[in-house]
Amino acid sequence: MPKFLIENYGCQMNVAEAESLRHLLSTSGYEETHDPADADVVIINTCSVRLTAEDRIIGRLGFYRGLREETEKDRYVVLMGCMAQNRGEEVRELFPDVVKRVWGTYNKDRILEDLRLLEKGKDFLELSDYHFLDAVPQSSSPFRAYLPISHGCDNFCSYCIVPVVRGREISRSFEDIIEQAKRLLESGVKEIILLGQNVNSYRDGKKHFEDVLETLAGKLSVPRLSFLTSHPKDFRKSMVDIIASYENISKLIHLPVQSGNNRILSLMNRQYTREEYLKKIEWLREIPTIELSTDVMVGFPGETEEEFRQTLSLVQEVEYLEAFCYYYNPRPKTKAATMVDNTTEEEKLARLDRLIKLQREIRQKRLSLWIGRHDEVLIESRSKKDEHIFFGMSRSGIPAYVEASCELGDIIQVIFTEIRGSGLAGRPLK
Repeated sequence: MPKFLIENYGCQMNVAEAESLRHLLSTSGYEETHDPADADVVIINTCSVRLTAEDRIIGRLGFYRGLREETEKDRYVVLMGCMAQNRGEEVRELFPDVVKRVWGTYNKDRILEDLRLLEKGKDFLELSDYHFLDAVPQSSSPFRAYLPISHGCDNFCSYCIVPVVRGREISRSFEDIIEQAKRLLESGVKEIILLGQNVNSYRDGKKHFEDVLETLAGKLSVPRLSFLTSHPKDFRKSMVDIIASYENISKLIHLPVQSGNNRILSLMNRQYTREEYLKKIEWLREIPTIELSTDVMVGFPGETEEEFRQTLSLVQEVEYLEAFCYYYNPRPKTKAATMVDNTTEEEKLARLDRLIKLQREIRQKRLSLWIGRHDEVLIESRSKKDEHIFFGMSRSGIPAYVEASCELGDIIQVIFTEIRGSGLAGRPLK
C-alpha cells in the first residue's frame, strides 16, 4: 500500500479539508504514515494569510529537498491550498526537484484521480467548479467534526488575501448540510463546528444561516453546535435570538473586530463602525453565559497612536475572553499593500505587546467571574499524569480541568472552583 502524509497549516477550514482528504485516502488504498522518510505521497496544505505562514512552508520544502537527497527517494509532493493558489508556480520554480504538483483551493475532491496517474500534468489553480468535501469526524477527536457550509469570501477587506486565493463565496446546499450532520451524529459525533470565511452570510435559495442553526440545534438536537467565523456586518439580532434559545449552541461567539477606530475600519473596508459593532455586543451580552472572542490587528497602514488607543479602549469595554492579536504585514494583490505604511516594525511590536498585556488581564478577570458558577463541559482528553483528571471545553469556551469518572466525548456539568493556568479547575456538579 502506498503511504501518505498530510502536513496541514492555517485555519480551521484547512483542518476540515485535511481531515476529509485523510479519510478519502485511507479508504481508497492508501496507508497513513507520520514519518516523512516513509511517505510515498506528501500533501502540504498551506496558508497564505500571513507571511510567517508562507515562510514555514518554504522551510518545509527545504527539509524535503534534504530528505530526498538523504534517502534517494523521489516522493510525490503536492503543494496545496492558499499559498499554492497565490505563489505555487513561483515556489515550484524554487523547488523543481521537490514539488510535483501545485494544487490550489479548488478541486481537492479530485486528488485521487491525480495520485493514480502519478505524473506531471496540468496544475489545479483555477477558481471554478468548487465541490465541498464530505465532513468527517476529527481523527484525533472523533467526537468532534468540522462541517464547512460556505467557501470563499465576497467582502474584500483591504488587508485580506482570502478572496484572492479562495475565490468568491459559495454556499453548500441546505439539504447537503443536514445530511452531512445526520451522518456525523450517527457516527458518534457530539460537537459540530460550522465553518466558512463568513458563515452568517450563508444563503441557499430562501435558506439563511438562521435556518441552518435552528435546524441543527432544534430538529437534529446536535449535542453541541458552534460556528466560525462571523463577519460583524452580517451578524443579526435574529442570530442572537436563536443562540439564546438553544442551550446546545456554544455560548462562545467569535466576532472579529480588527480595529476600534472608524477611520481605520473604513480603510480596512470592514463595512461597519465602532458604534455598530458595540451595539451587536450589547445584544450578545444579554445572554447571561455568553463569552466573546475576536481578532485584533495593530499597525494597519496609517494607524496613529490615538487610533490605536481607541482599539485598546474597545477591547477594554467589550472584555473578550480570547483575542487573537497580531500586527499588520502586507499581502500581495490586496488594496492595503498599495497604501503608505509609515509605522515601523518596532512600533507595531510595541503596540502589539501593550494589547496582549491588556488582553491577558481581561482574560483573568473573565475567568475569575466563573468561579462558583457551573457550565457544561465536553471532555476532550485525559491527563497523562493522573488518569482521574480530564480536560475539556465548557459551552462558554472556558478551558476546564476536572477530576471525574467519565469518558472522552462525555458532556458533563461542572462547577468551577479556581483558576488554573489559562483555564479553570472544577468538579462534577452532582
